[in-house]
Amino acid sequence: MSTQTPVFLVASLRVEDMAGFQAGYVAPLKAINDRHGVETIVATPQLDALEGELKANVMAVLRFGSQAALDAWYSDPDYQPLIEVRHAATDQTASTLIALTPMA
Repeated sequence: MSTQTPVFLVASLRVEDMAGFQAGYVAPLKAINDRHGVETIVATPQLDALEGELKANVMAVLRFGSQAALDAWYSDPDYQPLIEVRHAATDQTASTLIALTPMA
């Protein structure tokens, strides 16, 4: 059992060109995620606002084994061009959450 604390990345994206985003960002991201052991908890364009105004049309939650794993993924040289693609294709926010309680 690992003693490292998992970290979750929550991304809320507004994507206008879904096909271009899928081809230019999502498809090449899979190999990078696999290499870093990233677990996709959920990634979906099926969103409903429970409260407030929903501006995103895509959300994703990714699980990393630790903050170091997230940092290695984010700084991966193969990921750097994808950051530019994501910035150009979306209006987005991304947050990290550190799990403070053990997950069952």
